[in-house]
This record gives sequence, C-alpha cells and structure tokens, in this order.
Amino acid sequence: MSIQAKIDYINRLFDECFSADGALELNGKFIGDDGLQALLESEKKLEDVEDLDLTRNNLTHRGFIPLAQSARFTSLKRLYIGDNNIGDKGATALAEAPFAANLAQLDVRFNNIGAPGGLALAKSPRFAKLQALILQENSIGDAAVAEIAKSPAFANLRKLNLYRTNITDAGIKILAKSKSLRKVKHLNLARNVLRLDAALYLAGTKTLTHIETLMMYDTFITAAGAKAIVESPSFANLKTLRMT
Repeated sequence: MSIQAKIDYINRLFDECFSADGALELNGKFIGDDGLQALLESEKKLEDVEDLDLTRNNLTHRGFIPLAQSARFTSLKRLYIGDNNIGDKGATALAEAPFAANLAQLDVRFNNIGAPGGLALAKSPRFAKLQALILQENSIGDAAVAEIAKSPAFANLRKLNLYRTNITDAGIKILAKSKSLRKVKHLNLARNVLRLDAALYLAGTKTLTHIETLMMYDTFITAAGAKAIVESPSFANLKTLRMT
C-alpha cells in the first residue's frame, strides 16, 4: 500500500471511529507503525481527540515515538495503548510527551516495558493530572515502583495497576510508606512474588488508607498475611479484596 493510500485508509477509519465526544476508538484495527504515521500526517483534527484507544495495533517504538513527540494532541486526556510492543524506547518517549501533562488515564499493559522504561515513566514530572495508571504485565520491577511511590507527580492517582510487574516485598515496603499515593483507592498487586512480609508492610501502612479495592491473588502472602490485612485498621475503607 502506498503512503497516500495508507493515509486515505486512515482518513476513512478516522471518520468511522471518531465520535462526537472526542473518542477515537481504534482498538484492534491493527494499523501498525505505518498506519500510525499516516494518522499523524493526515489532515484530521487530532487536536479534538480526547480519548485515544490504540489497543492491539501491532505498534512498536518506531511508530509510537513520533506520536509521543507530536504537538497535535492538545486535548488528549485518556490514552490506551495496551497489547502492543512499544518497549523501553516507547515508554521513554511517552514520559517526555507534550500531551502527558494532560492525561487523566494511561494504560500501557502488555507492552514489553522493562526496568529502563518503567523508570523513565516513574521519574517523569509530567503526570500530575493522572488518576489511573495501568502498568500490568510489564516487568518494570521494584525500582520503578519505588520512584512512583516517592514522586509527587503521582499524587492524584486513584487507580494503580501493578499486576505481574516483577515487584517483590522490597518494592511493597516502599509503596506502603508512600506519602504521594494517599488518594489511591484501587490497587492491583496480583501475580507478583509477594510473601508474608509484603502483606505485613501493607497492613502497617499509615498513608495508603483510602484503598477500597485490593487485588493480591496468586501471590505467596499466606493466610497470616491475609489475616493481617483484613484486620488492619489502615484498611477500614476496604470493600473488595481478592486473595489466594
């Protein structure tokens, strides 16, 4: 397909998938890096896009970096790019994106992001408006989680999903002491190698006291760890708890 033919296709797709409320739903369209470049080169009003769903589009850092560097997404508030392969290079570009400062929701699940990309996101000062951060199934590790826990840039987070992100008890120890994550209500720590100590750290938290939903299934916290959390006065607001 020629470049112009690709642009024409993306223009038609934009017309079909862009809604009056500012949502551009391209989930599962498999446009690839070339399609993303065509979108950036199109004459469509990307400045009006508030929700951009690029889930499952065969994207890599090659296509995503130009998007992250684009100054056209001035109204973007919610970005969903799960089930792609932007990797550490894409995550680093995202951490520096002009639109990052306006994001309220960011979903990067299943993107082959490791410790370098995780740290880039965690150290970015641009996410002050972010309320939901989905890092699920990226091996970012304890260092990135520690940076998120300490960073004032994440002070408005209400939802933090760290499902299977290669964190351990050491990361939870720092997370449990976080003063920046006081507003978090929904915390997903499932499918990590967490043991009794992790549960005890959380049970003793003095700051994560607004949590309403806690996911810790498929871990190794044992019955003693589950009991400590259930009986902790710090989790007085807990409504949903999943543990195995």
